[in-house]
Amino acid sequence: MPAKAEGARVSLQPVERGHLTAQYLSWLNDPEVTRYMETGTFPTTTEDLERYFKSVTGSREQVAFAIVHNKTGRHIGNVKLGPIHWVHRKATFGIMIGDRKFWGQGLGEDATRLAVEYGFYRLNLRRIDLGVFAEYEPAVRCYEKVGFKVEGRLREELFQGGEYKDKLWMGLLRSEYQPLWAGKPR
Repeated sequence: MPAKAEGARVSLQPVERGHLTAQYLSWLNDPEVTRYMETGTFPTTTEDLERYFKSVTGSREQVAFAIVHNKTGRHIGNVKLGPIHWVHRKATFGIMIGDRKFWGQGLGEDATRLAVEYGFYRLNLRRIDLGVFAEYEPAVRCYEKVGFKVEGRLREELFQGGEYKDKLWMGLLRSEYQPLWAGKPR
């Protein structure tokens, strides 16, 4: 089970059964929340959520965290590193801020940074990558602020809203990452 990662505004906590709420399920079935995610193509059921929980609990190939807003203590989304390739020391990153009340506040960037630091400094990964809709500019900017670089464009890779759209593949190496705490005692 992963340890916690605490930041100034959000914390990452291991996903627990208590996080599997009706609110969480509503996020996965909200077209606005899942607009730029592969989740949400089909309705998500309670059984689907339970299967997901079982797949990440105790998994050696992925680490999933609940994003908790420090001030309110609310579960506002999730982040995931996985699949993790231990031989190559790399993982793929994913994030969902499900609670729309917390959109546009920079909390996704904070959670992304915490997950990246966990991956690099706790799991000893050397590379973290991700895929994102090319048109999803707020997410692309967020990832670039953390240090991810666009490594490629997969043309018409994703189907959404009746049309094919481009996907950007982004990556970040531990040797390139600049933690906010660099030069400060932790």
